[in-house]
Amino acid sequence: MVSNEVFVGAGAMATLVPECDIFLDECAVSGAVATLAGTVDDDFLLIPGLYKGCVAKIETNNNTTPEQYLVIKDNSSLTITFNENISQTPTGAVDVHILAYGSPVPGPILSSDKTSLLGDNWLGLVNTFNPPNVEVEVKQLNLAVSGTRNLTYQFKGNETVSGGSMDISMNNGSWLYYTLGKMTIDDNDGAGGVTTTIQSTTALANDSVNDYFLDESAETIVRGISGCLYPPIHVSNVPRYRHDDASMNADIFKWTGNPIAYTFTEVNGDILPSFSLEVVYGKDGRTATTILDTNNPNENMLSRVFTGCQVNNLTLNFEEAQEVKCSIDYVTRRAFDIPNTDIHSDFNGHIPNGGKITVGDLQNYSTDANNQPFMFSEGAIKVFGQTYARIKSGSIAIANNLQPQRFVGNYSREVTSAHLPAQRTYELSFTMLITDTKLWDELRSETEHTTGVIDFSFAKSNGDKFQLTFSNYLVNGVSIPFPEDKGPVEVELTVSARTLDAATYQGTWGIVSIGGVATQN
Repeated sequence: MVSNEVFVGAGAMATLVPECDIFLDECAVSGAVATLAGTVDDDFLLIPGLYKGCVAKIETNNNTTPEQYLVIKDNSSLTITFNENISQTPTGAVDVHILAYGSPVPGPILSSDKTSLLGDNWLGLVNTFNPPNVEVEVKQLNLAVSGTRNLTYQFKGNETVSGGSMDISMNNGSWLYYTLGKMTIDDNDGAGGVTTTIQSTTALANDSVNDYFLDESAETIVRGISGCLYPPIHVSNVPRYRHDDASMNADIFKWTGNPIAYTFTEVNGDILPSFSLEVVYGKDGRTATTILDTNNPNENMLSRVFTGCQVNNLTLNFEEAQEVKCSIDYVTRRAFDIPNTDIHSDFNGHIPNGGKITVGDLQNYSTDANNQPFMFSEGAIKVFGQTYARIKSGSIAIANNLQPQRFVGNYSREVTSAHLPAQRTYELSFTMLITDTKLWDELRSETEHTTGVIDFSFAKSNGDKFQLTFSNYLVNGVSIPFPEDKGPVEVELTVSARTLDAATYQGTWGIVSIGGVATQN
């Protein structure tokens, strides 16, 4: 059966799903299969096949010593099958930590045992959104047989997901975290730590609203939804966090709404934090409980999850009389098609975007003052340690130069094993009016500029602000044109910076993260 109704843009929606370590407590073991405990599957279920190719850390229950790192061969809603048997099969159970890369955080069970992801996170003021493209390598062979001049055999090789990009009017600093890799948090209570009311088991269980919960000592921000934590986390055995675990009241606190002060720093290891994008094309009549139909092909909804997205290039652009804009090019590990309900007996369907279909219901969508973008007129820029009032436009480009890698044992040709960062670079450019020969002198200088900094700071009237500071830089281009009229001379300045001294953001945007940085081992 084929529908006669076309998909239109009014039914398209894209939201962010954080990727974090997912702690599955007390899983039962049988050979290579781990089964979710009843205390876990009462709160969330897994989307079948979504975690294929991800890596999990296996440890005996209540034991901090890792026993194994295994690749997930497949998963159903209730079970995870690994590439080999779990070596430790104690009388009790094992704890399974699905590691962050490529692992979108599951959300609450919705509407009669339907799965969801923590996919109700607003992307911000998106101007343009280009989802990644799936490119399939086709192998064509001319076998040693006679009878035709045509190719004799062809088959499909690996899939590559590429080309994802977004252009956003910047109203928060979350993309700096995904670009640089680490963050520390302070809830700005003036005491250097969270001093809000401790959330006991009873308090969390009775908290039916959707809130952020903070653990500043562990640099962790999670969501509390209807008495459960998403993602379920495990920092150490004392305390152990599992949704409504009684011991969680020792360290984790409900966020009171003060602006969070984030400090971002560079990751120099082999993995950057990642995120997923849940992209849905629905037809008229979609509601907050609509799932994929069982028809083949699907008629009411096209639902895809792009997992393992990482920022490859980020460019901040500011132009006179305009808002600050953020252009993001990202790489993607896998394009996953949400399956029909008949794929597994324990799968009753999936509700996309965390069951939210209007922007006002999305997480981080807030008051008008908080939603407003940073404006060019609200910024201040220092070059060579001096505040320049005659800068008309400029940009900051950060490149991570991510390189795709494929390893043996992904268990799917759809999956790229990893994107490993290479050389990181910072390039700054300005269009400005000049009053002296300082810029030209710096271009002709043979030495690196080390005494003054280049500092960008932007603030909104509500107190939200972000700042980037660079040092150890060289001027590598100064273009001084001859004007066609008698107006001011505009100069193009290009700078290569070697050191990022500071990257901070203060605002009410919550960034779900465990331990300040994604982990892979």
